Amino acid sequence: MIKDEHSGKQRTAGSGRGRIIGLISAAVLLLCVITGAVYHRAVRAVWHNLTVEKYKLSEETDWENGTSYMGVRYAEASEAQYLDLYVPDTEAGAPLPKLYVIIHGGGFIAGDADTRQARLMYRYFRDHGYACATINYRLAQEAGFPAAVEDCKTAIRFLRAHAQEYGFDGSHFAVFGESAGGFLASMCAGTNDQEFNDQPYIGEEAYLAAGGEKVSAEPDVLVDYYGFVNDFDQAHDWQRLGIPGFVVDIANSWMGGDAAQGYESMHSFFFRKNVSEMTIEELDYYDPSYYMMENLNGDRRLSVWIVHGDCDITVPYTQSEKLYEFLSGLQGSEYVSYHLVPGMGHASDPLYSDEMLGELKEYMDERL
Repeated sequence: MIKDEHSGKQRTAGSGRGRIIGLISAAVLLLCVITGAVYHRAVRAVWHNLTVEKYKLSEETDWENGTSYMGVRYAEASEAQYLDLYVPDTEAGAPLPKLYVIIHGGGFIAGDADTRQARLMYRYFRDHGYACATINYRLAQEAGFPAAVEDCKTAIRFLRAHAQEYGFDGSHFAVFGESAGGFLASMCAGTNDQEFNDQPYIGEEAYLAAGGEKVSAEPDVLVDYYGFVNDFDQAHDWQRLGIPGFVVDIANSWMGGDAAQGYESMHSFFFRKNVSEMTIEELDYYDPSYYMMENLNGDRRLSVWIVHGDCDITVPYTQSEKLYEFLSGLQGSEYVSYHLVPGMGHASDPLYSDEMLGELKEYMDERL
């Protein structure tokens, strides 16, 4: 009798716990369903960022098909002012390789001349006949805007002045930038040789004294990969794309807090003033589009190749969309090629696949 009662109580308690667990599970499932329905674009973006293919990238630095010049100093203002240069071998009488300048990203506070994305780009192009120079520049912790822009333009002028010495064709060139490097590459492409171009490169004085002409830093081709380039207040872009702010904040937490050194955003730290406090004139000073409007509406034309993933949760792809529309209206759509790649996040390796870079190479071959 007591045993039966005890057994009954056990069954009743077990059933109660089961119902509670079931209700909690159902509530969690319902919450997931609701969250997925409300934030389905964010869920898709996060999922693709977590599951995107990662290429195996060798750490080997030796290169058998050309000459590597590592840590070449191009200016004397900072230890950060160096570049790495890879020049393919050419047969006697063959045309010299064209120059491809590569500018790394990293939110203006991280990265160097040999970041993963720089490697993915230069390893393909040096093996396909281009002289590739990957530039190191002063990060925001060392110097704010326009130091990094000046560094990139100085490095370009150094390279073109020494083209014959290193064995490549410096008459025409392309400049590539990814993420923050996309901003810097766009500034190089949009500005003229009177803007942010006063820093001397090593040997410039002697070069000019020997009869050399002032070297231009204006590229023929701009390659912009998911660049932060034309709108410093991105909140409305994320809203349009259905990505809530907390997802963006979590994904990019490494650029917040102490990293921004008290400024409201990383680009505000780079500019040394909060974007929200800037006047229209100040915003123009930092905006590549302003310089493009000024310098690309006459005889000069710039060929532009833009790539962005539609699951990017660091830089909204609307940045590239607006740049494409702006440059198409300014120069004509025949000068601009925009590629929105489904399922790709920020700096995803498949954006550097042989197929995609092969298409880019064909584009550059036609224009350099």
